[in-house]
Amino acid sequence: MARVGSFINGVDERERMTHSDGTCDVRDFGAAGTGEQRDTEALQSALDECAETGGTVVVPPGEYLTGPLTVGSHTTLELQAGATLLFARDHEAFPARESRWEGWNQTGFHPCLLVEEAENVEITGRGTVDGQGDYWWQFYGADDDELPASLAERLDSFHEANDKADDVSSFTLRPPLFQVDRSTNVSVSGITLRNSPFWNTHVVYSDNVTFHDVNVENPADAPNGDGMDIDSSRYVRVSDCYLNAGDDAICIKSGKDEEGRRVGRPASQITVTNCTVEAGHGGVVIGSEMSGDVRDVTVSNCTFTDTDRGIRIKTQRGRGGVVEDCRFDNLVMRRVACPFTVNGYYFMDIDSDPIPVDESTPMVRNITYSNVTARNVETAGFFAGLPEQRFENVSFSNVEIDATRSLDATDLSPAMADGFDQRHGLFCKSIDDVSFSNVRIRTADGPALAFEETGRVSIDGLHVDGDQETPIVDIRSVGETLVGGCDWSGEGAFLRVRGDESGRISFAGNHGDLADGVEAPAVEHESADWV
Repeated sequence: MARVGSFINGVDERERMTHSDGTCDVRDFGAAGTGEQRDTEALQSALDECAETGGTVVVPPGEYLTGPLTVGSHTTLELQAGATLLFARDHEAFPARESRWEGWNQTGFHPCLLVEEAENVEITGRGTVDGQGDYWWQFYGADDDELPASLAERLDSFHEANDKADDVSSFTLRPPLFQVDRSTNVSVSGITLRNSPFWNTHVVYSDNVTFHDVNVENPADAPNGDGMDIDSSRYVRVSDCYLNAGDDAICIKSGKDEEGRRVGRPASQITVTNCTVEAGHGGVVIGSEMSGDVRDVTVSNCTFTDTDRGIRIKTQRGRGGVVEDCRFDNLVMRRVACPFTVNGYYFMDIDSDPIPVDESTPMVRNITYSNVTARNVETAGFFAGLPEQRFENVSFSNVEIDATRSLDATDLSPAMADGFDQRHGLFCKSIDDVSFSNVRIRTADGPALAFEETGRVSIDGLHVDGDQETPIVDIRSVGETLVGGCDWSGEGAFLRVRGDESGRISFAGNHGDLADGVEAPAVEHESADWV
């Protein structure tokens, strides 16, 4: 390989390796592409060459075994069809580096492919970036005495450098496959990203990042194998992508707990459209690391198949932060355990007393679901705010849910909240204002809608089958219930009132006298106000 600073006939050898059209072929820098020898130095030299002057690094067909690589400013990395960057199965090839790991700034392994503090970067082509993650996955959850000695020593050095302990999973300091860190104007298109050691794609502290026509592929058993994590970043667009992930498919995050609030960088102005998600823990997921706020998110024209959950928002006491102004429109889901989840009790007991509200109390508000079809699902939905701070303003319009799949079809909890028994219907607790317009729900048993400790429930045009088990709506401790535009001709009660704390119940503009279909104890007849 020619060395920087060498001359031939008075011409800098670097200039000879940069073609007149501004491209650098990695083979001119000594890359073999056989998959047998490491091409790290040749690949990085080509990337460094273009980072200084601007240009395109071309990777022709072949397997390029390599250690971690960094793409600099004003660089296009073109992975041609048949080209694979194959990252080494060797932890010693990955130096230590500080970054954000599951919401905290910590020291861990260097990402496989990194764009760091750069601008105007493009990664494109029909090639593949393969992290050979199975090398790393084998160590997941292993005791220290089961690890190779050199790896155990490195992890010990990380623990000494870090002052935090992970509360969800172990060995999360594995390298992400592709990371965009503190960068601007980054475009990724055409490529396939697969077999990531940790998260597949991580966009953190960056602005104006675009993913288009990208394939993300991780096996179902890949630990922490998220598809895309958009973390404290703005103006991110994801379109026409295919994701098959071992964990959540597309995730939106903004830091964890006190540190996330102190850093205070929201994830905002994010759009996801025309994407296909096949398998994963969630189709599009917000949280649970959302302490720096998440706002202004739009997800549209997507399909989710065989994902554990569809649209998932998760948080817990201690996180703080606000998730707000999120719209989910024109979605189709099939064989999803629970299509809609807003969970304030992630890994916590849902049956808990209120605690004082402070900066560590999270909030979720202004969440809209429209034009959604969900077929062959187990639980229609799960929504739970906190008793000390109810979540606010959740709305559904033109939504159709077929929740007749057996509850034994999977062993999944709808929301990973302790103390909640799985059920077919849509469940709401501690939500200040929830509304339904032109919603059709079919359940195998039990109420289609159940509400507890909720401020205001508005139902305008709820469609159910006549043979569905009654009651259709179940309320307990609901401040106000408004029912209109409904048609109930089945036997039994349409609405059941439980407890003695529910307030005004209004029926208007329905087909038939639904007020006759109210089941409530006599004491509640005396206190409730039917209109």
